[in-house]
Amino acid sequence: MKIKKLLLLSVLSLTLISCSNTNEVNKSNMDYSEASNVVYANPGESNFIADEADPLEAFNKRMYHFNYQIERLVITPIVNTYKFITPDFVEDRVSNFFKNAKVLNTMANSAFQFKGRKSMRALGRFTINTVLGLGGLFDVASKMGMPKPYEDFGLTLAYYGVGRGPYLVLPILGPTYLRDAFGMGVDSVVAGKIDIYKRMDLFDSALVNYTDASLFVLKGIDLRKNINFHYHQTNSPFEYEYVRFLYSKYRGIQEAASKQ
Repeated sequence: MKIKKLLLLSVLSLTLISCSNTNEVNKSNMDYSEASNVVYANPGESNFIADEADPLEAFNKRMYHFNYQIERLVITPIVNTYKFITPDFVEDRVSNFFKNAKVLNTMANSAFQFKGRKSMRALGRFTINTVLGLGGLFDVASKMGMPKPYEDFGLTLAYYGVGRGPYLVLPILGPTYLRDAFGMGVDSVVAGKIDIYKRMDLFDSALVNYTDASLFVLKGIDLRKNINFHYHQTNSPFEYEYVRFLYSKYRGIQEAASKQ
């Protein structure tokens, strides 16, 4: 009965997608100058240190150093051990599973912004990977050429005119903005409310319960494993400023893509 429901949902999603406009903006080919116009507070300035204000700089630098110590003493040894004992094939399946679950947040935030087509694309991607990809363990949607839409609640707030707020370095989580830090909390709540794995009982509840400590830790390890960055790896006295600047650029590109 559950399989029939999944197949019906898959057919419905594909039908909705085929009726929508599938012309997706190619983010990788986005004109660099366009992205730069979004990010620079003063377009005429090229000095990254003067790019935007940092009223919380003293707090942020303390958190930056705190994160460095936590990464060095705790996170890096755990991640390295996980990579050492886990076969690459299993690592990829774990990453795909969590990425697939995260697509539901994109679907919800697209709906919050009344972007029906993008929401349907996200739903279609999730459905295909859940049904044909064995619960999201395999990324079948990408092999089929389906787009990878992305939205989060921070971008939803930006859609309604809420500014970024001051730059903020969170403990363990790292760089963000005040608006986006609030958005992370909302996204976490939304993820718990729309967890279709638990609602459809596709797997054992101990595996898919996001409040379970082991799954929470595994999700964090997988997330950190896929971030190719380590604190103080540049050995530069200006690394904090570099990271702040690059994160501002990165978030600006996401904001520009969200407007398309």
